[in-house]
Amino acid sequence: MPLSKWLLGKRRWYLVLAVAVIVVIVVALARVVDYELVAEHMYPEDSIYENSNVTLRGIVTSFERNYKSQGYMDYHIFRFFIVLNITEVVWVGGYGAGSVFSDGSRTVIGVGYDYLDDPQFSVGQVVECRGFYLPILESPHSYMITVAPSVSGSYIESG
Repeated sequence: MPLSKWLLGKRRWYLVLAVAVIVVIVVALARVVDYELVAEHMYPEDSIYENSNVTLRGIVTSFERNYKSQGYMDYHIFRFFIVLNITEVVWVGGYGAGSVFSDGSRTVIGVGYDYLDDPQFSVGQVVECRGFYLPILESPHSYMITVAPSVSGSYIESG
């Protein structure tokens, strides 16, 4: 069989065309799955919508970019996850945060940061943080302070 007939045979071209179509479909499907399973749960689009209920000061001990926080059936990817050693509870108000912070027994807290700008501080620096604390177990926002555009009055700043 001559090489040109082998390369140009109809069956070969149908096979090449079928493989190309399958590759295009798989790539398109991968993009959809990536959005549905990952991007949909990223900052700040999927952040919790609440009012701030706690303000505190603390020393930054660590922070991590693109932190995945797992809930019972869901998750959320925070832009940054910051760990603070609490030095002072400035204000507590509403929705269960008072019982957690009023007795002074809590000394370390995680902060899920979802603003699009990078926080301007470093490890060892004292910061003030205001956000929403959720004292229930099932949510990706549980037992941490959420600082996001969707949480009214929330911020974290050096000082």
